[in-house]
Amino acid sequence: MQGGHVPAHLTRFHGLLLATGLAIGLITVNVAGVTRWIWLSGVCLAAGTCLGLGVSFPSWRMFGNPLCRVDTKRRVVALTFDDGPDPDNTPALLELLARHGVHATFFCVGARVGERAALAKRIVTEGHQLENHSHDHNPWTNVFGMARLHDDLTRAQETVREATGYVPRFFRPPMGLTNQRVYRVAKELGLTVTGYSARGLDRRPDTPEAIAGRLLHRLKPGAILLLHDYGVPRERLLAVVAIALDRLKAEGYECVRLDDLAKDGPWQ
Repeated sequence: MQGGHVPAHLTRFHGLLLATGLAIGLITVNVAGVTRWIWLSGVCLAAGTCLGLGVSFPSWRMFGNPLCRVDTKRRVVALTFDDGPDPDNTPALLELLARHGVHATFFCVGARVGERAALAKRIVTEGHQLENHSHDHNPWTNVFGMARLHDDLTRAQETVREATGYVPRFFRPPMGLTNQRVYRVAKELGLTVTGYSARGLDRRPDTPEAIAGRLLHRLKPGAILLLHDYGVPRERLLAVVAIALDRLKAEGYECVRLDDLAKDGPWQ
């Protein structure tokens, strides 16, 4: 699989630590009095801001090399859905995708897969891809220690395997938050950390047209598009996806599974 994981000693996180340490050292040696504390505060604020953005946005590649977009000339995109499966939304979504002849990628929560094993099996049987989105989708996943994070992802892997016979190869962290531990555990389990290049922000109470517009804004080949099939109104979800698929078709784009897209070129 192209892209892979950047070794820990080459991450931007370590570069940020080194740059911050050097800046603090230079300021401490060369600046005195109140001015020193002003400069030190500024450096710490800048470093903290960069770190926070790196945690929140995988595309910053602060801790590794996630799959956020593929550099390809083919007009292909991957349509991905998070947080399901949902007993009301997902079946209707599957029917819509089937009518359009489109295959998508579902990043599913392990506990929900366990509760809806037949629905998870249907996702895979109908040709879609079902990947790891953690077992419990805990809002504190990003502060889990190595052991707990490893257990959570492993449980999701096993639950998906038992329900579908498929072992996930991609992992999208809950809420897209990453850190060094996320990359280390993912690598241990043979998972590729996955982000996105565009998202519809479909939890906002906006019109389907507005959500689809955000999703497809500045669309480029190789894009990874993020929506949700859980926690959103069904009719709005279906309307958003229908609008997006029509626009993609009109612009000559084809929706492919994430594993197919990942092989199409180097990652960005």
